[in-house]
Amino acid sequence: MTALVTLLLSINMLIASQCYLHAKRKGYPVRLFLALGVIPYFNLVVWVYLLFLPALEKPLFKPKSTP
Repeated sequence: MTALVTLLLSINMLIASQCYLHAKRKGYPVRLFLALGVIPYFNLVVWVYLLFLPALEKPLFKPKSTP
Protein backbone atom coordinates (compact mmCIF):
# COMPACT_ATOMS: atom_id res chain seq x y z
CA MET A 1 0.00 0.00 0.00
CA THR A 2 2.88 2.34 0.78
CA ALA A 3 4.37 1.69 -2.65
CA LEU A 4 1.10 2.65 -4.33
CA VAL A 5 0.84 5.91 -2.40
CA THR A 6 4.47 6.70 -3.19
CA LEU A 7 3.89 6.00 -6.88
CA LEU A 8 0.79 8.21 -7.01
CA LEU A 9 2.54 11.07 -5.19
CA SER A 10 5.54 10.90 -7.48
CA ILE A 11 3.31 10.95 -10.58
CA ASN A 12 1.40 13.90 -9.12
CA MET A 13 4.63 15.83 -8.54
CA LEU A 14 5.85 14.97 -12.04
CA ILE A 15 2.67 16.39 -13.59
CA ALA A 16 2.92 19.48 -11.35
CA SER A 17 6.47 20.07 -12.54
CA GLN A 18 5.32 19.75 -16.15
CA CYS A 19 2.61 22.35 -15.46
CA TYR A 20 5.29 24.63 -14.02
CA LEU A 21 7.57 24.21 -17.03
CA HIS A 22 4.83 24.76 -19.61
CA ALA A 23 3.52 27.84 -17.79
CA LYS A 24 7.03 29.29 -17.57
CA ARG A 25 7.80 28.52 -21.21
CA LYS A 26 4.58 30.08 -22.50
CA GLY A 27 4.57 33.13 -20.20
CA TYR A 28 1.60 32.33 -17.96
CA PRO A 29 1.49 32.89 -14.16
CA VAL A 30 3.77 30.18 -12.81
CA ARG A 31 2.52 30.16 -9.21
CA LEU A 32 -1.11 29.85 -10.27
CA PHE A 33 -0.52 26.93 -12.61
CA LEU A 34 1.82 25.25 -10.14
CA ALA A 35 -0.83 25.50 -7.41
CA LEU A 36 -3.46 24.10 -9.77
CA GLY A 37 -1.05 21.39 -10.87
CA VAL A 38 -0.61 20.10 -7.32
CA ILE A 39 -4.32 19.26 -6.94
CA PRO A 40 -4.79 15.54 -7.72
CA TYR A 41 -6.93 14.64 -10.76
CA PHE A 42 -7.36 18.33 -11.60
CA ASN A 43 -3.70 18.53 -12.56
CA LEU A 44 -4.29 16.46 -15.71
CA VAL A 45 -6.89 18.98 -16.88
CA VAL A 46 -4.50 21.87 -16.19
CA TRP A 47 -1.65 20.09 -17.98
CA VAL A 48 -3.71 19.45 -21.13
CA TYR A 49 -5.01 23.02 -20.95
CA LEU A 50 -1.45 24.35 -20.90
CA LEU A 51 -0.47 22.16 -23.83
CA PHE A 52 -3.06 23.83 -26.06
CA LEU A 53 -2.80 27.44 -24.84
CA PRO A 54 -0.89 29.81 -27.12
CA ALA A 55 2.28 31.48 -25.87
CA LEU A 56 1.87 34.97 -24.43
CA GLU A 57 5.43 36.06 -25.08
CA LYS A 58 8.56 34.86 -26.79
CA PRO A 59 9.57 31.38 -25.65
CA LEU A 60 12.36 31.25 -23.07
CA PHE A 61 13.98 28.21 -24.63
CA LYS A 62 15.00 28.97 -28.20
CA PRO A 63 15.79 26.08 -30.51
CA LYS A 64 19.36 25.93 -31.72
CA SER A 65 19.73 27.25 -35.23
CA THR A 66 21.92 25.40 -37.66
CA PRO A 67 24.45 27.55 -39.55
